[in-house]
This record gives sequence, structure tokens and C-alpha cells, in this order.
Amino acid sequence: MKLAEELEFALGARPPGSTLQRWLYSELREAILSGRLAAGQRLPSTRDFARQHKISRGTVLAVYEQLIAEGYLAGATGSGTTVSPKLPNKPPLKPAAPAPAGATLPRLSQQGRLLAASPFPLRDNGVVVPFRANQPDVTAFPLPTWRRLSTRYSRTRLVHEMGNSDAAGYAPLRHAIAEHLRFSQRIACDAEQVIIFSSSQQALDLCARLLLDPGDTVLLEDPGYPGAQRIFRQAGASVQGVPVDVQGLRTDPPLPVAPGIRLAYVTATHQAPLSGTLPLERRLALLEWADACDATIIEDDYDGEFRFDGMPLPALKSLDRNGRVLYMGSFSKLLFPSLRLAYLVVPDGWTDAFASALSMTCRHVPVFQQAVLSAFIEDGHFARHLRQMRLLYGSRAQEFQRACKARCDGMLDVLPVSTGLDATALLPAGTDDSAVAAALGQQGIMARPLSFYRVQHPAPPGLVLGFSCFDGLAIREGMGRMGEVLERLRRIGGS
Repeated sequence: MKLAEELEFALGARPPGSTLQRWLYSELREAILSGRLAAGQRLPSTRDFARQHKISRGTVLAVYEQLIAEGYLAGATGSGTTVSPKLPNKPPLKPAAPAPAGATLPRLSQQGRLLAASPFPLRDNGVVVPFRANQPDVTAFPLPTWRRLSTRYSRTRLVHEMGNSDAAGYAPLRHAIAEHLRFSQRIACDAEQVIIFSSSQQALDLCARLLLDPGDTVLLEDPGYPGAQRIFRQAGASVQGVPVDVQGLRTDPPLPVAPGIRLAYVTATHQAPLSGTLPLERRLALLEWADACDATIIEDDYDGEFRFDGMPLPALKSLDRNGRVLYMGSFSKLLFPSLRLAYLVVPDGWTDAFASALSMTCRHVPVFQQAVLSAFIEDGHFARHLRQMRLLYGSRAQEFQRACKARCDGMLDVLPVSTGLDATALLPAGTDDSAVAAALGQQGIMARPLSFYRVQHPAPPGLVLGFSCFDGLAIREGMGRMGEVLERLRRIGGS
């Protein structure tokens, strides 16, 4: 808490005709009664109070003495003046009264209505229950190492690093990411091409603003990532769904070519939500389409580093020879969600445009976490953590598939799991997957229906189920409860 002499207590306007002493008495008395000044809180000295508000010390002294006499304040030699500790504590201020029924709220814009319909949870208590999707196991993160690096940077931080930073991001982190991508993803890029964001959503938002005009068309995997779909529509673009199969985005029949198609969004390494990996022939066809259409491709590699069989597959960006692909990565799933750091690799010549857009919208991403992450990568902890998590998640993926087959065979068909944090399981044709997810939720099981990812075409009925946060016992217990719900729903459906 601030010292009393540092506090500047705000006073309301003095009513016409009121004396200084009566006004100051009323302001302090009301602040105490409302709880704005809490019991036991120390007030500034009469000298400091008088100086802050440019009134005579005698006036302040008279008011303090009056409030002490009435029991609102307590004064003791050497201890200063405080609000009487005998008074009951009250909420600081009364909340604003809710709008009356039928009252009209200010109108949101069309963009505002889209932004107010986020597909993401607005409040998260951090509780992870089976089978919540997109959740890395943060208990396996080397937190002591992260704390040590944080302390080291805090102690060695230079004064000039306390000012504004490069809008494109902390230079050592950009170098560390570029170096990592050259080895792990075969992406040849310079540090200057790496732009740091606070999240993948922020990166998508900046891409939409910089690359799309209202009325332009974006191709999106269908089913596909809802967060991208909402961002592009919020920018005024028309979203056209492209069907997906078990190998990812379909390029046969050929993708449409038209002047108004400006962008395609793909999850080539691990398709969200059907889990396929885009084969080479489709990758090459997608790049040829971008050249023919003079379009840009956003490659979202959100968890491709977690490939269980062999090394991670090279990115689509590694095949890009004409600067068509923007490669996007995030540390939210690779490390921990609250880190809120992501990056974008942009073609030569676009760095200034993206840095300027960041400068316009948020100036730059906070430096502290960037610096710690930079050291985490440079010291080898990042690569070591990825290797350990691949082994852990791979074993949990196997456990999940065994438990699902043992308990839910005939009711759930798990698609092959080779990458990432989640599994996709198909339900029998004609099943309402939203109703199934709701029934599971009533029994404490989280499941995301595939219909949640629909763009234009109907998605096959199914569920996206996270396995990465749960050990074998939790997986088996959760699958047992899931099996009970599915069996009950099957009996009801057959009756």
C-alpha cells in the first residue's frame, strides 16, 4: 500500500456557498461512510493534505479535529491520523445499478457484434477436466528453470530496456526463433522477418487488416478453426469453406481462382479439427494456386512440433519460393497458455508494414516475457522441453486410444493420432454431436463437437477430445464415464 503522504485523495467540487471547512468535512465524512476510506487507513498529514489541495493547514487541522471528536478518525502522537479502526469495513464503492428492464443499451457496430461473439471462453478458472481440448500439461513445464531465467534478466536488465522497444519484437527472441525454425522446420528466414505478437489471434487480426479489403474472399478449411473464421469476417471478408478430408485441405477439385480471392488459411501440419497432415502433392498444388491467384497463404502451425513418430514434418513455408506463405507459430501450446506470445514469419519487404501496424494498435508486446523466452530457447531448454513433451504426449495418446477402444468401441471411432494435444473421434452418422457434448458436460466430461468448426458444409458428427493433460488413470476413468453417457444416449435413441 502507498504511504499516506504519497496518496492524493480526490475531492469533489465545492458546492456554491459552502465554506472550505464545511466542504472538506463533508467530503471526508462521506468517504469514510461509503467505505472509500477503509477502517484503519492512514490519512496524509495536515501539512501534506493542505499542500496537495492548496488550502490552509488550519482548515485541514480543524476538520481532522472535528472528525476525531465525532469518532470518524483516530489520532495518536507518532502514528498520524487514521480512519477509526472501530468502524465496520464496507465495500469501497457501490456498484453502478444495473440497467432497468427494457432499457436500450448503446448500439454496437456490425464489427462490434462480431467481436462480441467470441468463440473463446471469457473466464477461465484454470480447472482442467477430461477431456478438455487444447491444453498442454503445464505441470510438466520446467518452472524452476523459467524462474531462474526471469530472476537473471531482472538483475541484469539495462536502463535503456525500460523504455519503448522495437515494435516488431525483442531482437534476441526474433534471432532465437529464426535459428530454431531453420533447424526444426527447414524455414530459411532472417530474424528481421520474424514479428512477435501477444497471441495468434492478434497476428490473424493484423493479417486481416493489412491484407484484406471489405468484400475480398478468404478460403478456409471446412471444418476449420473458428477463431480465424471470425477474424476474417470481422474484417469484412467473405469466407468460403473448402472441404477437408483425413489428409487435410482438398485441392481436387482445383481451388477456385478469381481476382477477389486474396487469402487462404490452412493448418497444413495438423489440420484443426480432423488431424490430417497435408501431403506433398496438395502442398505444391496450394502454392501453385496462390501464384495463379496472386493470393497469400497463412500457415498456422499451432502444435506441429508435437509429432510423436519421427521429427516434425517440414512446414509448407519451407517449400515457398515466391513469398506467398505467412508462417504462424505460438508458444501457448508448446509451453504454457498464459505466456501469450506468438510470432509470424513474413516475406521480405513486409516487416515494416507489420511492425507499423503493431505500433499503431499496441505499440509493442511487453519485453520481459520475450527476454526470458529468448534465454529459454538460446540455453537449450526449449528444445529439451519439446523432446520430453513429445514422449509424454505420445504415450498419453496411445493410452487414450486404447481406453477409447476398450470402453467406447462402436460408439466412438478415433481418427489416427500422430501429432498434438487432442484426438478427434467420430460418432455414428446422424448423431447430434452438440447434444452429445452437452450430455457429457452434465457428467463432468468436456468435449467439443465437430459442428463447432463448421464453415459452410456440414461437418461429420464427432468430438474433439484432449488427452495431453491426463495420466493413464484419469484417461481410463474419464473414458468410463463417457462410455456410460454414450450407452445411455444410444439406448434412448434406439427406443
